[in-house]
Amino acid sequence: AARGRPANADDVAAELRAFGHPVVVASRYSGNDHVIGPSYYPWFWHVQRIAVGLGVAIAFGLSTIRSLGTGDPVRAAMHGVNSAIEVALLVFAVVTALFIAAERMKLDTSWLQRWDPKSLPRENIRQPKSFFESAVTVVFDIVFLLFWVKALQFPNEIPVREGASAALAFSPAWDAIYWPVLALAAGVTVVHLADIIHPAWTRVRSVLSIAGHVAGLAILWVLFNGRPLIEATPVNGADPAEIERVLQVADSVVTISLGVAAAIWVVAIILEVRRLRRVIASTRA
Repeated sequence: AARGRPANADDVAAELRAFGHPVVVASRYSGNDHVIGPSYYPWFWHVQRIAVGLGVAIAFGLSTIRSLGTGDPVRAAMHGVNSAIEVALLVFAVVTALFIAAERMKLDTSWLQRWDPKSLPRENIRQPKSFFESAVTVVFDIVFLLFWVKALQFPNEIPVREGASAALAFSPAWDAIYWPVLALAAGVTVVHLADIIHPAWTRVRSVLSIAGHVAGLAILWVLFNGRPLIEATPVNGADPAEIERVLQVADSVVTISLGVAAAIWVVAIILEVRRLRRVIASTRA
């Protein structure tokens, strides 16, 4: 009518094309515009983070237990990584399927309105860690635990010249801190797992962080007073002078590394104490 003539086939096609593809138009009437709709999507990644994190942690835990009794810890560790990846993919698929089913069945979400604002975290001393950062940290924690309990071995030979090398090992000084390090490493792993489930950094988490760093400094002090920290054994005919030179370099590297770690931990303690005091002061105000 606006054009002053009857609509032809091209005009009708242009109007219909403006509505969209028939599949898209039909989906608007089906009530299923979303695979996971806005009522459930905000919870989707939150649940995925917890479920996948727990699944990976359990897979690594079982792998650690199995590797303790195997004669090939490296292969057992790699099998643990593969198992963790498989578990993560399976858990992700299951949680996704459950949310899609909830969207299709339009499950009642009125219970979400019964949340209590008083139950929200009252403090967040520092920025929570991301899921990726927490997951990577947990992986390194488990690798260290496997190494510390001698379930995972790394090459320890250093070449000194063509056809000769030196095998490095911890000195007896490390025996005195074996169990404290094992307990501290296990506790740190638990805290990092908690970061995946509940990332908010509360006062309790802050106090535990300070206590852990103080314990770490005490362990470093024991090691520093127990030097030398490295032993070297000749392999394939390395002479004593070469072994002594390698031993001096290795012991110096380890000692400097411990010093750097101590400095970093002291700074971490100072920063954490300042954050904690600031939160306590703001709460009292």
